[in-house]
Amino acid sequence: MCSQYKKGLALSGGGFRATLYALGTLWRMNEDGILTELDTITSVSGGSIAAGLLMLKWNELNFVKIDAREGRYRATNFKEIIVDPIIDFCSQTITNKSRIILHTLNPTTSAVKEVCKKYEKLLFGNICLSDVPDNHLAPEFVFYGTNLDTGVSVRISKHEIRDYHIGTAIDHKITLAQAVSISSGFPPVLAPVTLCGKKWKWTDSIYSKLPIDHVAHLREKLNLCDGGLYDNMGLEMIWKHGAHKEYETVFCCDAGAPLTMRWLGGKLKLTMRMTDIMINQQRALRKRMLMRNYEGKEYDGSYWSIASQVKNYINASPLLSESEEYKYKHLNMLGTQLDRFSDNDTRMLINLGFCHADMCMRQHYDSSISKPQLPFNIKSELKKSSDKKITNTLLKT
Repeated sequence: MCSQYKKGLALSGGGFRATLYALGTLWRMNEDGILTELDTITSVSGGSIAAGLLMLKWNELNFVKIDAREGRYRATNFKEIIVDPIIDFCSQTITNKSRIILHTLNPTTSAVKEVCKKYEKLLFGNICLSDVPDNHLAPEFVFYGTNLDTGVSVRISKHEIRDYHIGTAIDHKITLAQAVSISSGFPPVLAPVTLCGKKWKWTDSIYSKLPIDHVAHLREKLNLCDGGLYDNMGLEMIWKHGAHKEYETVFCCDAGAPLTMRWLGGKLKLTMRMTDIMINQQRALRKRMLMRNYEGKEYDGSYWSIASQVKNYINASPLLSESEEYKYKHLNMLGTQLDRFSDNDTRMLINLGFCHADMCMRQHYDSSISKPQLPFNIKSELKKSSDKKITNTLLKT
């Protein structure tokens, strides 16, 4: 394999569910230093929340050497710097149906502006992507949006924004909070995020087939929304092959919602159902192609999803048994909102992302890495909760 090939991780969308599942994945990859092996982390929607904080706080992580030859270093304070702030953030309501309605009725603001303000206040501040400090151990972070005008994926990174129809721009001055807002701005209520590109320095795209005057017009104002509308798994950049191949190792962490069976009712629900089916088909096609690429040895790495089953990874001795996994099944059906889950579901989502990343990496990537323990002891916490309820009942009687 050519030495110039890179290693990448894609974090899918899916609201807070995806944020917490991705957090478990990042935590596990940090344990054996695989996080610092990565050249690129791409992310969509909820996955961008976890990636965004990791980008912002990377220089505050204390790394110790595991295997410098492989580029592996572990951050010893990962829980304090990354995990705890995200758990705290996800314990709050960023937006919900009632708030969206309220913001929609308010002529002075919008739901997407209010969400961006929450990102600024509670997690990222108002720092521009270009001002996030560099670090030689850090991967490149790429946040995906979708351009509603051109209909294609938009890459937003520290130094540039790229739409293959209209070109690449530098000096964009996009803040980290804006990038995550774009990446998680699902239409119609949380989109579009409109950016003015008149003053950006543009270079032409070799792929564009649009007339020059159309390109110039589209560069003036960009109407952007959720990256998951085009690619909910965040794979677009890192899974190229053939002459365009850049990556030898592709990891994919997928917390996207499964398509549920349900009865239809009303025109609005019919429209929403059509959208769900189209997104599900897009995800299914990407997953099938990714699996074929793994099977054909096009890439090293692995794919795991919130629906992965431990019975398929027995050779890796998963951290959850099949009976324990059954208690986690309901996580697959949790909503993809930016609203808090129970404390127990929050910890279980992190555990599940940690477990799935671990078993997939040990079975398909590097069998020599150590088998860890799950971050949270859910069984003891459930027992304590149960004992507390029993005690309260006895006291009342």
